[in-house]
Amino acid sequence: MIGVELQIRIAYETAEMLEQLKAIYQKQSDINFTKGEVLSKAIMATYDQWGETEWDKVLSLPVKIDQSDEVSAGALRPKFQIANDIEAKITELKESIRLGVGANFVKNGAAVKFVLRLALYTLQNDRVVSVESVISDTLDHFVEAEEHPETKATLQKFAAEVVNQLELNDLL
Repeated sequence: MIGVELQIRIAYETAEMLEQLKAIYQKQSDINFTKGEVLSKAIMATYDQWGETEWDKVLSLPVKIDQSDEVSAGALRPKFQIANDIEAKITELKESIRLGVGANFVKNGAAVKFVLRLALYTLQNDRVVSVESVISDTLDHFVEAEEHPETKATLQKFAAEVVNQLELNDLL
């Protein structure tokens, strides 16, 4: 494969997401994936969403991370063998995130965390991340925890009104 080697430092949670995506992709395809292939697949799977993604909300997306396997210390400094076109997409991703969160710059490790979380969320929820989906997911979380029917109804009414106001003001 013609490409580059990218070695970065990532957080423990990012390493867990990488391993979980690797397991999901391997189960879907019945073939083994390298870490570079997992990253490339996550980038390609989410690439069409980047323009509509609210990057400032991605890290708060509710994802279920399987913590059954212990992440090794070496997994926190992975080496990715990636193609040149993926390297260009990472540069594009960093710029999109930088603009979306209002940062001066975005490091490779942060970009990887954002894209892995977005890919995992998309796989787990099978839909594009949007303001509406974030409100809906948050509402579901609170409604599940609430015992009183009146409070549940009030929460649902409030969320519906928020979405309605966002639509009326062309924010959705």
